[in-house]
Amino acid sequence: MQLLLGPTIVPWFALFFSRLVVADPTWPSAIDELEDVMYLSTGYRSRGFASSVTPCSSGVSAGRNTAAEWLRTGFHDMANANVFNAPHGGIDASLAYELNNGDNIGTGFNTAFVTYGNFFNTQLSAADLVALGVYTSVRACGGPIVPVKGGRKDATSAGPSAQIPQPQNAISLFRNQFTRMGFSNTEMIQMVACGHTLGGVHAGNFPTIVAPGTAPDDYQLFDSTVEFDNKVVTRYLAGPPLDTDPLSLGISVTNTRNSDKVVFNSDSNVTVTAMSTTDAFNSVCATILGKMIDVVDPALVTLSDVVTPYAVKPTGLQLTLLSGGTLLKFSGDIRVRTTTRSASQIVSVQLAYKDRTGLAVSAPIVAAAGGTAAGFDDTFSFYAFSTNLPVASSISSFTVTVNLVGGTSETYNNNGAEYPVDDSVIVLTPQSCYNAGNLTVVAAVRNTLTVAPTVTVTQKVKNTAGSPIASPLPNLVNATVSMVQGASSGPYNLYSASYTIASSVGTKYGVVSGSSADTFKDATDLGATCQDLGTTPPSSTSTSSTTSQTSTSTSTSASASATLSHKPIVGAYTFQGCYTEANGVRALSGSSNYDYTGMTLEKCAGLCTGFTYWGVEYGGECYCGNSLGAGSVLAALNDCSFICPGSSVQYCGAGNRLELYKLSSLVSTTSGISSTSSSSSSTRSSSSAVVSSSDTSSSSISSTTAHPSTTSSSSSSSQSLTSSTTSSSTAVPTLRIVKSAGVYNYLGCFTEANGVRALAAASFPDDTNTVEKCVAACSPYLYAGAEYGRECWCANSFGIGSAQVSDSECSMTCSGDQYEYCGAGNRLTVYIKNGTDSGSVSSPLLRTTTSTSTSISSAVSSIQTSTSPSSVRSSTSTLASSSGSSTIRSTTTTSSISSTPTVPSIKASVGNYNYYGCQTEATNIRALSGASYYNYTAMTLEMCAGNCVGWKYFGAEYGGECYCGNSFNTGSVAAPDAECSFICPGDKLEYCGAGNRLSAYVLKT
Repeated sequence: MQLLLGPTIVPWFALFFSRLVVADPTWPSAIDELEDVMYLSTGYRSRGFASSVTPCSSGVSAGRNTAAEWLRTGFHDMANANVFNAPHGGIDASLAYELNNGDNIGTGFNTAFVTYGNFFNTQLSAADLVALGVYTSVRACGGPIVPVKGGRKDATSAGPSAQIPQPQNAISLFRNQFTRMGFSNTEMIQMVACGHTLGGVHAGNFPTIVAPGTAPDDYQLFDSTVEFDNKVVTRYLAGPPLDTDPLSLGISVTNTRNSDKVVFNSDSNVTVTAMSTTDAFNSVCATILGKMIDVVDPALVTLSDVVTPYAVKPTGLQLTLLSGGTLLKFSGDIRVRTTTRSASQIVSVQLAYKDRTGLAVSAPIVAAAGGTAAGFDDTFSFYAFSTNLPVASSISSFTVTVNLVGGTSETYNNNGAEYPVDDSVIVLTPQSCYNAGNLTVVAAVRNTLTVAPTVTVTQKVKNTAGSPIASPLPNLVNATVSMVQGASSGPYNLYSASYTIASSVGTKYGVVSGSSADTFKDATDLGATCQDLGTTPPSSTSTSSTTSQTSTSTSTSASASATLSHKPIVGAYTFQGCYTEANGVRALSGSSNYDYTGMTLEKCAGLCTGFTYWGVEYGGECYCGNSLGAGSVLAALNDCSFICPGSSVQYCGAGNRLELYKLSSLVSTTSGISSTSSSSSSTRSSSSAVVSSSDTSSSSISSTTAHPSTTSSSSSSSQSLTSSTTSSSTAVPTLRIVKSAGVYNYLGCFTEANGVRALAAASFPDDTNTVEKCVAACSPYLYAGAEYGRECWCANSFGIGSAQVSDSECSMTCSGDQYEYCGAGNRLTVYIKNGTDSGSVSSPLLRTTTSTSTSISSAVSSIQTSTSPSSVRSSTSTLASSSGSSTIRSTTTTSSISSTPTVPSIKASVGNYNYYGCQTEATNIRALSGASYYNYTAMTLEMCAGNCVGWKYFGAEYGGECYCGNSFNTGSVAAPDAECSFICPGDKLEYCGAGNRLSAYVLKT
């Protein structure tokens, strides 16, 4: 009967095409968040989940592969299931609490859950993310589409231990274990083959399977590739020398650990033989991995249908009460799937809506084409709209019509239910704010509602369950806060509340009144200052461009439809213009944050609270500072041309260009942003003319708005709003240098050494690193140093060339505690056992390095000089990678370092590639868009060339970025070679492009 598997195989690609006929879920749906994270991988509103496994070869460090770790996480989470008895188990994220079990060896599981924790929220369970990780890892590596369903529930504690199949098991035990999980002998073989097409075995974890020192990075692959393919079975069937599976031959045989051989041969190789063609392998794997992630407790979980992309999906819908209380702004995006019907076939998208009484309104809302996004197999176009509606009539629902070339159209009515809009409760984002730990929420509530509104707040709090390894998944802690009624505006009453939170990152909030709610708001989208709502209605002198109404929908610039523009005011900050980066350093070096999928101007402003300046660069990079670095100057306004990934109507700088803002209280009345400004700077004056006046009139800020931190109420003089908080006495943690931890005292911020580690005796990388963990790990040593957030280094003396620098250069927070500093790229936060404070730093340092103190002093300038071109990114350090210790030889000597050439030059050829030239980026797209790879700590031209094998061109940019392609996209042109001036972090003798510049190479002919 097992032989029937071959003839009945469905080609794997048919699984993809069959999903195209599935109807959209009725929106909103419980799987909406999962669907977004699953399908929006790149582009506008992208979630970036797949970035950790793209390309397939990506790994946290040498000898690690994230895709394989995600696939293995899915199996280990499922494998304690018992389909016959309770507890049932299955995919429930219980693995996050089982990392101390001996059958879950390795750091990959911990790293996977750290990543999943960034996406985990009240609308997306960690268990669903485990299942999604299986789909994403397989698809990123070229495998089939594993069907994913939603609705899994998360465990809150560990499941039964000693349940995971081990390499030393006899075949009878393997069969019993897989039967317990709900799988037959054939399915067991299929699952092992599909699971072992990715990844390999670490010698450090399994020395009886792979002997240490016998494989690169002590990591032996199951087959010859990192991709998802059938080589794990074809090479096994071929036998040695093609078969290199460490679980099939080698020392695993003599140590009775050759479990792949035992499993595959358990039916005389019938099953693996049936999987030996590509289509058969992919079809079987899509089915068996889909069944694996569907193992759930049926008493607790009802899975959804297979999640497929919406054909049409409303996104980011928001009502906003405008000044005076007579108009509501209705805005958002309509996401249209363009996989089978290209965007070029779409003429327009319209919304036909009904007022709040259910009567149809004759004039539709017209949405304008905006951003685009893509997943592994799908593309999407977004159509943005923003229009003003009379409060009296408002809106209750709408349908979407997609008008096509040729005069045809498609209408989407949400399975007959229409797309609902509730105007009873409205969170007023402009009037709400987050500042210094205090979240203030203001909402407009229809005066017909009788249930008192409350604010709901969900924070991510560090999990302490488990020892010595705590669960890397954060706890979701919910709070409900009473709101206090203030003034009224039209038919709405205004309510407010304040609540102390540890961080805006990961915090969701909303307002609920009975069955009406406006929830799942992101606290990072809030500005630092709550704006005054105002009492004067907008005048009606100009017609909105997003609706054809001519009587009731007219508005001033304050309420016109949102258009792409340079925003003049963001919270408490005023636009200064488009600025260049500084010379060899960041223009703003106080703090940095990155979000290439959801960055907005408001998000950056919130992250830079307390700084004089902030600026957004390259779409997703946010920088803060109190002064501009030397060389940062005003550029042409249109140089800042990148659209913010989180808002299609905002600009977020460009390559080497910052959309710069300054604290409004420090901006003089003659600064260039005002239309009445002095003409002393003709460039600034001409820039201000381009700024949309529509934003200017809607950005008044009340200077009397209060921001309570420890009091139980707050007030705004213009609205007489008071608000209460249930945690007014809670102390708010602050980011700080830890002065002492255990028997260690803070010594200072130090650079790495010259060609060796500053502290090279031992290392303890940890995705939950803190100062306290690091000094505990280094207890046998005199010094402990935390670097790059997650790295911990120990030694009894410093390597030659390490020098003390300003404390401010150790600016990265610890991966395990956002309120502690743990070094930076090429910078260590150093502690000394039973030492003194940094005020007497010279004494202990000189005692341990007396014979080399001259060398340390003389090497400092050369280190700073050689790294300065790449220090524009704080993480570019040749020694900052956690895997760096494996590449540094203890036999390195000062004389060999000094004899190495120190002058970088353009490399004429790299492997099979010749130098092509210094190229600019393209227009609103990457110059080389075939593939990308990032390594800001160790990038070299050779590394980039190796990642771009099979492509005609490769280019290194910004020091640590590598791009591949077969042609240059429109707008990419040759630039002077001298403009590609960033030194590769992994080789100080090579150039790796610059901001907006690629050191490009072409395949030899």
